[in-house]
Amino acid sequence: MTDDGLTIGILLDESAMERWALEAVETAIRDAGVSVAQVILPPADSPADTDTAGSSIPWQRYAAAAREYGAWTPVLAWHQLASTPWYLEKIPLEDRAWFDDAEIVHARPEPADGIGNRLPAAAIERIESAELDLLFRRGFGIIKGDVLSAPSHGVLSYHHGNIREYRGRSPGVWEFANDERTAGVTLQRLTSTLDGGEIVVEKTIDITDCRTWQNVRQRLFDNSTDMLATACTRLEDPEFGPTHTDELGPLYTCPGLVDTVRIELKNIRGKVQNHVTE
Repeated sequence: MTDDGLTIGILLDESAMERWALEAVETAIRDAGVSVAQVILPPADSPADTDTAGSSIPWQRYAAAAREYGAWTPVLAWHQLASTPWYLEKIPLEDRAWFDDAEIVHARPEPADGIGNRLPAAAIERIESAELDLLFRRGFGIIKGDVLSAPSHGVLSYHHGNIREYRGRSPGVWEFANDERTAGVTLQRLTSTLDGGEIVVEKTIDITDCRTWQNVRQRLFDNSTDMLATACTRLEDPEFGPTHTDELGPLYTCPGLVDTVRIELKNIRGKVQNHVTE
């Protein structure tokens, strides 16, 4: 920890960040006095960068996505690729002063027992030698093992949903499908339990006026960007104690064919209403 705020590291899959997450980091730097001392990235030849999911051949990327997301694939592809919303745009980090000043650590993730990944011992040693207060996870998938306790305040990760009601995929979609009036965003300190981490910051957000699932999702991300700064400020306070969750909600997956049709029909009606009221 510096005199101004926490010293953090960031786990990334590439030297770029989605705009909303970059804004969260830079808000924490500006408002909570955070300094970024380390950025952990996979090596350039990591399988994560060379398999079909990362292929430069469009049909291979689509086929890999279809295996993972099923009937929801064309909807997600259009939303994230053909019509990328501002908050999901990837922003290169090379021209960011904080990125230039940070130590870059390359780490090849290793499969953990069950699901998820762990970082190799050499990477853990580099993290510990940097004496980080905190890691912010925006890469490496589900992480387990020694990395969770390497920084003094652990590893923080966002979950766009109320973990007591909605876990899994896709953010905002099932809340929209189920006519919920609110949706949640959670910033957790990770533990070995999937989605069972300690809650450092959480928000309940009104979505009653959101007529499409894209409106819901944007509302969630719009309300996420100040939460990392809040978390860092809270973790500096020795009197602060995170919230422990006793009951987790069901684990949702991407919509199947029937639900995809139902959700998209509802979504079309919402888009028409949005257009009429503009």
